[in-house]
Amino acid sequence: MSSRETPQIAVWYFVAATFVFASTTLFFDSPVLWVRIVSLVVGFVLIAAGGFQLSREMKARKRDAD
Repeated sequence: MSSRETPQIAVWYFVAATFVFASTTLFFDSPVLWVRIVSLVVGFVLIAAGGFQLSREMKARKRDAD
């Protein structure tokens, strides 16, 4: 990877959010309410962080292209 190439990290935030959302059904038979709420909050935080990172990456790509 050259110094001008922007690393693609945003996709990993979205992958992590997918795993967090699915974790309640993968690891628990019937999760209690607080586990569901915590997983939803963490998943939405990861989606927001991924969106923020994606916008940074797109701006960097645009800046590099100019």
